[in-house]
Amino acid sequence: MPTSHLAMIDYFAPAPTPEEETLRCIKGTYRQEFIKRAIEEDGLGTIPPQWTEHTLGPIFQNALGGQNPARRGGEDLPDLDEDEVEIARLTLVNAVHGEVTSLRARPASDATGILLRVADEYDTEFELPCARIEKPLTAEGVISFLRNSDPSPTDTECEIAFQSFFYPDLDAIGQEAVAR
Repeated sequence: MPTSHLAMIDYFAPAPTPEEETLRCIKGTYRQEFIKRAIEEDGLGTIPPQWTEHTLGPIFQNALGGQNPARRGGEDLPDLDEDEVEIARLTLVNAVHGEVTSLRARPASDATGILLRVADEYDTEFELPCARIEKPLTAEGVISFLRNSDPSPTDTECEIAFQSFFYPDLDAIGQEAVAR
C-alpha cells in the first residue's frame, strides 16, 4: 500500500457519508449487505431504524436465522466498546452460521497510539501479535495480524472473505495471502 494512502487512514475520523456511518455500526454481515443495497436503490431514509441498530433484538435475529442461519453471521459479535471501531472483519462464507471475526481499534488513553483487539461470536480469547500500534496498519498488516493471532481465524477449511471500510482491497490481498 502506498505510504500516501496509509497516511490518510484515520480509524477514528467520522465516516465520509451518513450512509457509511450507518453501515459501519451494523454488526451482521448479511444485514450490512442488505442495507447497503437498499440504500443504493432507495436511499437511507427508507430503511426502518430498527434494522440499522448496532444490535438487533432477538425477534429480528431469530427472523434472520430462521430464513437462513448464515444470515445471522456477525449479529452475535460483542458490542463495540466506547470509541472503538471495527477496522476489518473475516467471515466464514460457506460455514452454516457465517461466523465473523472482527478486528477492532480504539484510541489509547494517552492519545499516542491505537489499541487493538480481536472479537468473535464465541467470546474466544485471542493472543494477539501486539495489542498496541503507533499508526494504522497497512492492508497487508491487517491480514498478517489476523494470521498471527492465536487462534488464527484464517486457519480454517471454510472459504473466507475479508471486509473493511478502511481497506477497499482487503479481500483481494487476504485471498492472495492465505493462498500461500
